[in-house]
Amino acid sequence: MNTNQVIPAENIKLLTEISHLRTKKSELYNQKGPGSNDYITLSIKLNLLVDEYLEEKIGTIV
Repeated sequence: MNTNQVIPAENIKLLTEISHLRTKKSELYNQKGPGSNDYITLSIKLNLLVDEYLEEKIGTIV
C-alpha cells in the first residue's frame, strides 16, 4: 500500500527575511554593539518574524 505524505510548504519569503536580518544583526553587533538603537530595533523585528514563522509551523501541525 502506497501512501502519499503531505509536506507543508515552507514560507521562503519569511525564511529569507529572517536570514537577512540575522546577518544584518550580526554586522550591527560588530559595528555598534548590542546597545545601539538600530541593533535593538532589528533584534525586536527578528524576534517577531521568528515567532510568526513558529506560529505558522505549529498551525500546520495541528
